[in-house]
Amino acid sequence: MRDWLRFLSLEFSAAKANKILKRFGSPSALFAASEAEWQEAFSPADVVAIQRMAQEEPVIPSALAEGKVQIVTQADEAYPPTLLDLPDPPVALCVKGTLEERDRFGIAIVGTRNATPYGKMVAEKLARDFAEAGVTVISGGALGVDARAHQGAVKGNGRTLAILGSGLLNAYPQDNQGLFETIAQGHGAVVSEFHPKASPDAWRFPARNRLIAAWGVGVVVVEAPVQSGALITAQFAAETGREVFAVPGSIDNEKVRGCHQLIREGAALIENAQEVLDLLGVQRAPQRQTTMPLLSEVQEKLLKALSLQPQYMDSLARELSLPIHQAQVELTNLELMGLARRMPGGTFVRAL
Repeated sequence: MRDWLRFLSLEFSAAKANKILKRFGSPSALFAASEAEWQEAFSPADVVAIQRMAQEEPVIPSALAEGKVQIVTQADEAYPPTLLDLPDPPVALCVKGTLEERDRFGIAIVGTRNATPYGKMVAEKLARDFAEAGVTVISGGALGVDARAHQGAVKGNGRTLAILGSGLLNAYPQDNQGLFETIAQGHGAVVSEFHPKASPDAWRFPARNRLIAAWGVGVVVVEAPVQSGALITAQFAAETGREVFAVPGSIDNEKVRGCHQLIREGAALIENAQEVLDLLGVQRAPQRQTTMPLLSEVQEKLLKALSLQPQYMDSLARELSLPIHQAQVELTNLELMGLARRMPGGTFVRAL
């Protein structure tokens, strides 16, 4: 943990941090390397920064020492595999709350901080309906659309991820501190790729937008001006192969012109959550199911391999090196548990 705190304190870009870990293997190996090795790999300024950090003894914040905040690295099972689709995935995430495997099927809701009452209402209703369908709601923890999306997910008794543009121990904005605590205490997680005490500098927010875009399967934009962070998120989503949806609004409202621009450029116009679920092919789990059943190792592997796109049983069996009869039995068991759905043509999809 100490070496990871040192490494995050250097505040290298994600691209540079990934290259460093690819070369040295770990933060511990980096700080244990010789000065000659540093000089061979880094600029003089970076060598000075690494040397200074290697000599410092970082203070471990009580939240990390007590386990209230965890550092999740790319080597950890909890690290979201969807972020690896990014050209510059974060080398580590600071997490307060819990991450779940099904979060990879989440849907992001983003929009302006200065939302109208209508925009806030739409964001909350969409999020509540997604949550009730078992879909994790992802947003950026900001005021306006983001906050109402998180609140809607909580009201729908579902999961939500707030991905911040600051450190978790310097969470921004202050007005949402209570909301962040509610999320972390049983409704998902508050997440940051930055050092726990990082300040909310302006450059961090576009960086965090790429995580919002890539984490799930799609992004819904609610009330966004033409020049806005929400459109940056939509652009990241399109570049990583995620679906982009936009909510239309009044032609007299400047805060929806970004949404209208996205629609003109090919984003799907949506009016309710069910349209998004239908377009993504999300299958709902039975409503009676409230807890995740215990799964065998093979069932867990099959569940992770299933997606929202129909897959043939024999393809899944080959992918996981399973006998076809075993795959058939276990897929049937997952279907009976409400975790998988049999589709036309003998294919299977993940049910949320």
